[in-house]
Order: sequence, then C-alpha cells, then structure tokens
Amino acid sequence: MSEREDIRLRLRHWARWKLGVPREALHSLGWDVLAGACAGIYLGMTIPFFTRIARAELHASDFAIGLMNAAPFVGNLLAPVWARQMEGKAKMPFCQVSWITGRSLLLLMPLAATAWGFVGIIALLLFIGTISSPAYTSLMKDIYPDRARGQLMSYVRIVVQAMTFFSTLITGRLMDRGVGFGPLFAVAGVAGILAAVFFRQVRPLPHIPPPSADPPQPLLSFFLNTLSILKENESYRWFALSVMLYGFGNLMAAPLYQLYQVEQLHIRPTQIANLTNVASISSMLGSLFWGRFIDRHGAAQTVFRGILLIASISAVYFFAHTLSLLYLAAFLSGFGMVGIELSYTASILNYAEHGQAARYQALHSLLLGIRGVLAPLVALPLLRIIHYQGVFAITFVFMLIGAYLQWRATRSGV
Repeated sequence: MSEREDIRLRLRHWARWKLGVPREALHSLGWDVLAGACAGIYLGMTIPFFTRIARAELHASDFAIGLMNAAPFVGNLLAPVWARQMEGKAKMPFCQVSWITGRSLLLLMPLAATAWGFVGIIALLLFIGTISSPAYTSLMKDIYPDRARGQLMSYVRIVVQAMTFFSTLITGRLMDRGVGFGPLFAVAGVAGILAAVFFRQVRPLPHIPPPSADPPQPLLSFFLNTLSILKENESYRWFALSVMLYGFGNLMAAPLYQLYQVEQLHIRPTQIANLTNVASISSMLGSLFWGRFIDRHGAAQTVFRGILLIASISAVYFFAHTLSLLYLAAFLSGFGMVGIELSYTASILNYAEHGQAARYQALHSLLLGIRGVLAPLVALPLLRIIHYQGVFAITFVFMLIGAYLQWRATRSGV
C-alpha cells in the first residue's frame, strides 16, 4: 500500500468513527468538503464587497444597487421553470452549467470600469446562480442519508465558512493596499469554477433510483401542480407563510445594512472584512450546533430559533451609531443564518414526498423570488421617507410576526 493510500484510509476511518459519517456517504462528503473549500474562497472574495464597491468606488445609484440585490430573486421567480426542465433528468448538469457559467463572468471583472458594467456582471452572475437551486436540494437528498443529513451538511458549512474567513481577511487588506477588485474577483471566479468541478464527483446513495425516462409535464400544468402544494400540504403551508413574512422583513433590511455601513459609518474594506470574519466564525460555531440540533429536535424548531436571531439584527442596527455594535450584529447574522439555511433545506426535504424535492424547492424559491423582488423596491424608497431607524423598526416587526407563526406551527404540531 502506498503512503498516499494509507493516508486516505486513515482519513476515511477518522471521518467514519470520530465524526459519525455513514460509510455510504464518505465518498460524497469528501468531494463536497473540497468543493466547499473552493466555494468559501469564491464567496469570501466577492459577496462582502459587492455593495461597497458599487456605491463607494463606482458611485452606483439607488436603482442600480436595488437591481443588483434583486437579481437573484428574479431568477428565483423562474424556479418552477428550472425544476420542470430537470424533471426526470440527472440533476448534476443543472448545477454544473449554472455555477460554471455564472462564475466565469467574474473573469470579465478587470474590464468593469463603470457602475453599470459592474452591476450588470454581478446581477447576471447572481441570476444564473439560481438555476442550480432545485437541483442542489434534490442532490442533497440523494447523496446523504436522512438520519445524518443535517450533521453532514453542517460539516461542509464549517469548511465553507473557514475558507470564507481567510479569503475575506486577505481580500479586504489587499483592497486597502490598493489592489483593484478586477483581478481579485477574477481569482475568485477561478475558485468558484473549481468548486463546481469538484462537486461533480459526488455520487448518489446506492438505493437511489436513476432518473425517470418519463417526459416532463407541460409547463403550465407543472406550475399549477407546484402551487397546489400550498393547498394540499398544511404543514408546508404554515412553514411557507412564516418564512414569507420573516423573509420579507429580512430582505427589506439586508441591502440597508450594507448601505448603512457605507453611508452612515463610512467603514473601510478592512472593517468590512472584519465584520464578515466575525460572521464566519459564528457561522462555524453555528454549524457545529445547528447540525446536531436539527437531527435531534427537527427543522421546525430550528427555523423558529433562527428567525429570532436574524430579527434581532434589525434591533441592533436600530441602536448602532458606532462600529462596535455591528460586530454583535455580525455574530448574530452568522450564527442565525447558518441555522436558517440548514433548516430550510431540511424542512423542504422533510415536507417533500419521495421524488418531489425539486418541486418543493421550486415553490420555496418562487416565494423567495416574490419577496426578494418586492422587498428592495419597498425598502429603498421607504428609506428616503422614514430613514434607516424607521425601516429597521418595520423590518423587525415583520420578522417577529414570522417567528410567531412558526411558533404556532410548532405548537400545533403541523
């Protein structure tokens, strides 16, 4: 046995017995972790800096900022189309095309010299990225067993956040020293493409049947059947209503947080990196906590607690007149959001009947798209009327109502 094979066997033994990874998931988890590491580099070098670059360096208008923030949600409105196209087909190609095509656009960033050029590339990147959403959720059900899915996904999240931490730290300092966003974003694009290539190596569990050869339903029929989930599945209906109200408040607030940092507190790229890194550290801690919590107490309880944490961010920003309080908000964001993300996926997979995960994710994404398109269109004009503190107060109320509905759902057993 070669030294390389010996190391590989030792790692597999450690993962199985120390981390509790089921034997049948070891192969996929290894490649998912490697893909997650590259995805963390890609995310850490780009997402935290989009709004600051657009506003502070390129002087993008409110409309341009709103368009950039709305782009992924416009894509989510088309989720039923993506889900219908992949019905009865292998899901992996949809992830690959979406991720590689979108992230390749970052290679054009050295040419983006105007606000609209920058916003256009980012908006298109975020829009194309939504195509993978139904396919990715379906793949999570195929590659990880139900009994350990939350825990295994949390391990990947820890790796993603660790790499996000380091890449954001380095990128923020490079920007403060005069390195332009163009070459940095191009490097991030390469890392994102590598993440897609590595993820392609995951494989379904042995008992997962191959894709059906049946032709897909007509688009209108598929769309109506997808909407009928809200009528037929009471448990999912409660979940969707709660998430709709909470999510509307959160998506009203999200673009304002970054604008508040730039316009009111005038923070630098290094400070943005520091805030992002606090969120990354708390997200890693949250992944350790929430993964086991979901497997033990269920996704519904996790959603409720995650909503309360995210709602508290608006309260923190309401009182934040210095940078120091934003570190608390960043910690709450990282810890709460990883719980929300893991529990959303777990909830959809729990509610979905066998073979229907992509359809449920399509409906979830459609509702996300509706609130994601509307929320910035409401928040930005409202900002000019009642200012930041007024909008933060309104978003806090929306999120509390969403938390209450989720609490009612868990109490009633639906």
